[in-house]
Amino acid sequence: MRKSIKVLGAVAVAGLVAASGSAFTAANTVPASVAGYGTSTISGATATALNYTLAADGATITAAALTFTGNQTGKTIKAGFGTAALTACTVGTHDTTANTTPVTCSGYTQSTATSSTFNVAVS
Repeated sequence: MRKSIKVLGAVAVAGLVAASGSAFTAANTVPASVAGYGTSTISGATATALNYTLAADGATITAAALTFTGNQTGKTIKAGFGTAALTACTVGTHDTTANTTPVTCSGYTQSTATSSTFNVAVS
């Protein structure tokens, strides 16, 4: 009898912990936001980083900064969102120590709410 009371007590405590955990979770309020999350398709090189620059209100992506492995100096790099035409990007100076090349793509007016694919071509 004493053993079943202990088991019942343990089940009750576990239920209380679970209920209080979901009560705390349900109390959280997080505002809706989108920051251009999606996928990237890159042909001709390997990118190791992609960071978007947002407009002050956060509703528009205005630029993208990429880091490529290897020396991309002298290559043409173009990028764009979705099915839009790709536009030319600016290739930075190759870092021989890290073996990376920074690239900046600007002039975008892409909505963060509707962006889904960022395409990049290197030739």
